[in-house]
Amino acid sequence: MQLRRPYRLVALVACAAMLAGACGDSDDTAAGGTTTATSAAGATAATGEATATSVGAGTPAAAGAGGYAVPPSSAGGTTGSTAAGAGGQAGSLAEVDPQRCQANRDAGTITFPTAFSYAAAVSILDPVVADAQGFFSDVCLDVDIIPSFAGQAAAAMASGQAQIGEIGSFGEMVTLNLRSDTDFVAVAQYGKTAVQALVVPAEAGVTDLAELQGRTIGIKTDLPSPVQVMLARAGVERGQFDELLLEGFDPIAHLELGIDALPVYKSNEPMTLDAAGVAYELFDPLDFDVPASFGVVYTTVGFLSEHPTVVEDFVRAAFRGFQFAVENPTEAVAAAVELINTPESNFASTQEAEEFRWITESGIVVDSTPPGQGVGIIDPELASREVQSLVDVGLLDELPDLGPMMDVDLAAGLYDGDQLLWPGSGPGS
Repeated sequence: MQLRRPYRLVALVACAAMLAGACGDSDDTAAGGTTTATSAAGATAATGEATATSVGAGTPAAAGAGGYAVPPSSAGGTTGSTAAGAGGQAGSLAEVDPQRCQANRDAGTITFPTAFSYAAAVSILDPVVADAQGFFSDVCLDVDIIPSFAGQAAAAMASGQAQIGEIGSFGEMVTLNLRSDTDFVAVAQYGKTAVQALVVPAEAGVTDLAELQGRTIGIKTDLPSPVQVMLARAGVERGQFDELLLEGFDPIAHLELGIDALPVYKSNEPMTLDAAGVAYELFDPLDFDVPASFGVVYTTVGFLSEHPTVVEDFVRAAFRGFQFAVENPTEAVAAAVELINTPESNFASTQEAEEFRWITESGIVVDSTPPGQGVGIIDPELASREVQSLVDVGLLDELPDLGPMMDVDLAAGLYDGDQLLWPGSGPGS
């Protein structure tokens, strides 16, 4: 059986600076994730500045979302002091507005709990890099990144001990809102497909998911929802296969138990299996048209309402952290590994493993971002289909009103086309 690597890592490294669709084939775009790019035009700045207009070569500077201005040189050209934008060159912006800067500082320290310690995962490495490179301070933010895990992070957000967080998927956030009566709202969505998959070892003799009926699937805590949906679409409902609760995180040890399938993260277990020469087939929810997401940044309705510029500029700085990490993966991942090796991380890993994680996940983000659009913009149609798929497999009773649970304009307003708007100088520089 052929070993299957989920994404073209070598190709990604070769074109890392050309993000958002420049690498890869259109077939790699998540089904349902392709939408017309939302421009910064019409996105009203939270501080009341003029709305943005499109900027063409030779046109006067227009007000960008968040009150920053895009100079004419940023349209189709390069600027000397900023990182490359997602899919294009970065626009150099006017200095941070003093009132906006003061509003950001007045909010105090912003606590950001991670959902998986300091792992070099999308939506974790981004703010880690933003902090290390001074991007948060550039926009007058004081951010405290707390190593945590999914349940702890959600609890900190719900209790108000944390203000901005990251979560596994939009569907996971919606489920928390419905079951825990929280008021979380998504403000960015990096991956527009699933990061999870299902590994079937060669000795299981399974070439079609339908053949898993009556077989045994290993479960770590629970079966990931994208995998559940994928199996259901292949005609394998939960209850039609046995489930074995697994201990630990070693995929080789898990497969040695004789299970017929193992849920994995594309950015984790495949590296271990490949290194050990284990033959397997990887079933990807993307190939089954499963609507999914990962790397979702969220806050609460109350905090967003009270501190809109803080949330906007946190996401802006995180997006620049993403750009930097894609262009400089070794340096960026080293910052995470240094934190992993601190006592408070409660996590162990290596530079090699974390680079694999980052390159794989950022590659999925790039491949699932519509051409001409910046990374991290929420696709409301995809979000709705994702939650509907949870209803279809019985994880939710009905499709709720998703409007209050996502701010679809915030991330879109941080770009001019696919160019991230970034201040060139100012009080926070």
